[in-house]
Amino acid sequence: MPFALCFVKSSFFLLRFWHETWNIIIGEVLNHITSICSAAAAVSEDTWEKSVLKSDIPVLVEFHATWCGPCKMVHRVIDEIAGEYAGRIKCFVLNTDSNLAIAEDYEIKAVPVVLLFKNGEKKETVVGTMPKEFYVAAIERVLQS
Repeated sequence: MPFALCFVKSSFFLLRFWHETWNIIIGEVLNHITSICSAAAAVSEDTWEKSVLKSDIPVLVEFHATWCGPCKMVHRVIDEIAGEYAGRIKCFVLNTDSNLAIAEDYEIKAVPVVLLFKNGEKKETVVGTMPKEFYVAAIERVLQS
């Protein structure tokens, strides 16, 4: 009997391990597909200066993390905005886990955070998950400044 009980327990733990591993893999694949289909391009430490600080038009940057649920909701809104404001602003996403130095430079303590830049300077900040109107209002303020 102890052998059978041990076999059942180990099978349960193995099944649980594979289930958790499978969920992680599927999550990463979906994140990758979403980033490929995204209207907002990814920016990193390597491309930050050229893409954001030296841009000739205003730039919106969504600071996010792959594990962050609210970030996914904000990302959908930013994708809509990227399409609506194409040619007037550039939209980027920055993974804070992969680009910690930039997140620290701008004192990003939690995600999601959206920063708006003009002429290389941070002009507006929207913290947390907000309705689309909050982002649009911040964009309009930057465009009019």
